[in-house]
Amino acid sequence: MANRFKWYVVWVGDQPGIYDSWEECKLQVERFPNAKYKSFATKEEAVAAFRGDTSQQMDLLRSIVSGAGNRPVINYEAFPEIVVNSLAVDAACSGNPGVMEYRGVWVATGEELFHKGPFPNATNNIGEFLAIVHGLALLKQKGMTDTPIYSDSRTGQAWVRDHKCKTTLKRNDRNAALLDIVARAEKWLESNSYRNRIIKWDTEKWGEIPADFGRK
Repeated sequence: MANRFKWYVVWVGDQPGIYDSWEECKLQVERFPNAKYKSFATKEEAVAAFRGDTSQQMDLLRSIVSGAGNRPVINYEAFPEIVVNSLAVDAACSGNPGVMEYRGVWVATGEELFHKGPFPNATNNIGEFLAIVHGLALLKQKGMTDTPIYSDSRTGQAWVRDHKCKTTLKRNDRNAALLDIVARAEKWLESNSYRNRIIKWDTEKWGEIPADFGRK
């Protein structure tokens, strides 16, 4: 008897990815303009198609991830190198300086674990730094010392390695509380060790980091 089970690849849809049922696939494409999707007989064929074993499909996937409202790819079959049991952090800032916020998201589920802000008269780099430190402290508190943290900010990662937020932002009445938080974060780094890897999120390859605020 023929195997009627199918796998579905969504290249253009609400959430691009690989799905193991038509019902799930349909949710991603039925109300999405110009949706692009296809069924495959095996998981291997679906993964190969989504990963872009043809250059045309890979280019399409990259354009989807970067252009469709900055929706992160939530199905990671296509990118097995991503550690899904991990924390992703990101910051957003309107202006420089401007209103900033940051958050942490569990990669495997998209669940938001923390969200801080808004902070007036701040910078994005400060937010990236605080997001990583917040993530490190949270994971240590929970005993998750081997859980990696993804960040798309080289500056934030460098500041954490140096245990110093090297901002040039001048202290004033509007940002005094925020800079006090920065000082506490620096003190935490000085007085705590951690084993968690801090990994650079490959935005060009994987799309926006799962903690992205989607405002670009």
